[in-house]
Amino acid sequence: MGVALVSDVFMGSIERITSKKVRVFSRDKGRWITVKVWNDTVANLTLMALGSSAPEIMLSLLELIGNDFYSGDLGPSTIVGSAAFNLFVISAVCVMSIPDGELRQIEDLTVFTVTATFSLFAYFWLYFVVSIVSEDVIDIWEAVATLFFFPGLVLVAFAADKGYMSSSRAHAARIIDCEIHKEELAMIEMQILHKHGHQLTDEELTRIIEVEYGPPVTRAAYRVGATRQLFGGKRKSPTKTNNVKPESTSDDVSLCSGDHGTLVEFACPCYTVLECVGTLTLSVIRRGDISRRVWVDYETKDGTAQAHSDFMPVSGRLIFDVGETKQTIGVEIIDDSKPEEIEDFFVELKNPFCEEKDQLIGLGEASEAQIRIIDDDQPGILAFEHEVVKVREDTSDDTILSVVVQRKGGCRGSISCKYWTEDVSAVGGIDYIPVRGELSFEDTQAVAGIDVIIKPRGRYENSASFRLILADPCGGARLEHGTDGGRESDICTVIIESDQANKERTDRVLEMLQIKLDRAAIGTANWKEQFLEALWPAGDDGEAGVLDWLGHLVTVFWKVLFAFIPPVDYCNGWVCFVVSLCMIALITACINDLAGLLGCTMGIPDSITAITFVALGTSLPDTFASKTAAVQDPYADASIGNVTGSNSVNVFLGLGMPWVIGSVYWRLKGQDDEWKSKYPDVDWKQGEGMLVVEAGNLAFSVVVFSVGALSAVSILCIRRRTIGGELGGSRLSKVVTSAVLVFLWFAYIALSSWRSMTNKGPCE
Repeated sequence: MGVALVSDVFMGSIERITSKKVRVFSRDKGRWITVKVWNDTVANLTLMALGSSAPEIMLSLLELIGNDFYSGDLGPSTIVGSAAFNLFVISAVCVMSIPDGELRQIEDLTVFTVTATFSLFAYFWLYFVVSIVSEDVIDIWEAVATLFFFPGLVLVAFAADKGYMSSSRAHAARIIDCEIHKEELAMIEMQILHKHGHQLTDEELTRIIEVEYGPPVTRAAYRVGATRQLFGGKRKSPTKTNNVKPESTSDDVSLCSGDHGTLVEFACPCYTVLECVGTLTLSVIRRGDISRRVWVDYETKDGTAQAHSDFMPVSGRLIFDVGETKQTIGVEIIDDSKPEEIEDFFVELKNPFCEEKDQLIGLGEASEAQIRIIDDDQPGILAFEHEVVKVREDTSDDTILSVVVQRKGGCRGSISCKYWTEDVSAVGGIDYIPVRGELSFEDTQAVAGIDVIIKPRGRYENSASFRLILADPCGGARLEHGTDGGRESDICTVIIESDQANKERTDRVLEMLQIKLDRAAIGTANWKEQFLEALWPAGDDGEAGVLDWLGHLVTVFWKVLFAFIPPVDYCNGWVCFVVSLCMIALITACINDLAGLLGCTMGIPDSITAITFVALGTSLPDTFASKTAAVQDPYADASIGNVTGSNSVNVFLGLGMPWVIGSVYWRLKGQDDEWKSKYPDVDWKQGEGMLVVEAGNLAFSVVVFSVGALSAVSILCIRRRTIGGELGGSRLSKVVTSAVLVFLWFAYIALSSWRSMTNKGPCE
């Protein structure tokens, strides 16, 4: 119990260390993003594996040091016994824990293949070095090779995770926590609203973010939760909830431009004509529902041009019959001989009406047309109406921005010019759709527009900009001097700004996420919280039951003792890491002595004690953690996927480190009388001291486990190919699989115990 509790404190520090994040610029996405410093696969195989395997590794190290650098049976046998329990029993529990008919599959099969292969190789290698290469002796090169297989495993698994060993690239890690930048959160909100609908409440939006973009629950979180459930500790709220579906309503109606079923407006909001044009014809169009008969009134209004002097005033009513979408208004322009500046007047639409009361009808944005009258015959000067155009992002859909280009100083004849867009801080294809083409003006046309599609990206405060450039005018036209771009071009800078409503929603969602993530944290921020959790079952939230109190009373001594370990907030978890590792070493030293005493009392060798009592005690929290992960995770990676990696780390670190220390020690010290008397049958070079690891019981145990491990991995592969998943399935398939796996564990225990009892006395 003590080693399980302190290991969970250790896992909390590892969780804090591996959760560190930085912001980097993504060339693919064209923006800054938040990423973890630690790759998930590397973290699982290094610090996470060290956390779950720390008792076995420390036991092996301390046994060597405590035995004056002579190898013992307890450490190596515990590593093999723990691996057997993990692979056989934990896998069986995970298979049975899935509800009937459901399946769980390994998602990252390439990484699992790497770790499973290394886990089998680790025990083949163990047998190879103790029984074949140099029987009963570990040479320095063998010890170093064993230890260096560990970084090799990490590198190969990292390559598999990144997609270097398969045709598909790995998915980017999802980072949603209290450290996420508000700009990233705003983008994620926009994607969810597009996918699930804009009727979502803030609470629903927060829940979907947790499920779809939240990081997977880590092995550390599952293990800590399982231990606290066993021993009456404080419960932690999960950070993810599966199967969240947004509620939707059937009453949502989306109408355009003011929610009118029919819109009436001018086809062009601005006309420029010469005085000699005669009668100007204005087009009025109807959009939307054209199945009803509608009408609209119109009337001219004076501007700088005066009625009866510059134009003849008109008024009247336009009637759109069923299916009719276009009507025209004729206005006579008076051609006089007086020299005049450019003048204008207006034609206004008003009073839209439909005979049927249930028909929605309204005026569009171009409900008023401006008519400019000029008295020269020049082709004109082209320029943007505004050198800087600001557009507010619409998170619900693409925004079509029409940038207005004016034709000044004349409009005789047809002219054109080239245009294109150019990135500044906005990225073409992500923030907007790049355009390139030729803009044409017909005779007497004074205004034209260039349409640019602005993509919804989700912004908090940041803005992005790009340039729209005019150049190469044709037909006698020229570009306006003195504008941005000079004589050769005319430049309009488009600035995309964030939506204020989106910013306010982001603030609310981030606040709710902060609360949820604080509840789910597996470490504590200060000593006060630690002692409150240690002194009261289920922490200080008052939700403890009878079983919580029983577990708490049994373990309260350990809880109070480990409450003195510094919280994870100090030095980003590293102080907690070091102190809790020392605590694990201290408790493991006690386990070493107690296991030997237990074996002598019960009359059984250390090797049997190691593969049963010690292995069971160190692996029990992992069992409950894997069961919880199997049920809650949609994939099997967090439950059985980590078992193979942990088994590999046990050999490479749990045996590699003590073997390197022991082999170097004896090579430097050489053989002495005690060494010769302890190993009289070991035939080695005269005077050279070597680390002796007797192959007998250990080699037999490794062989039995390896045969069972091959069978277990084969069973999981067959299940994947035949029923579609390593875990779950029908009731019959689960029972048969679990029975076979548990049988393999009992067979391993029985055969290894028989071998140990045959070859060695209980207290030797």
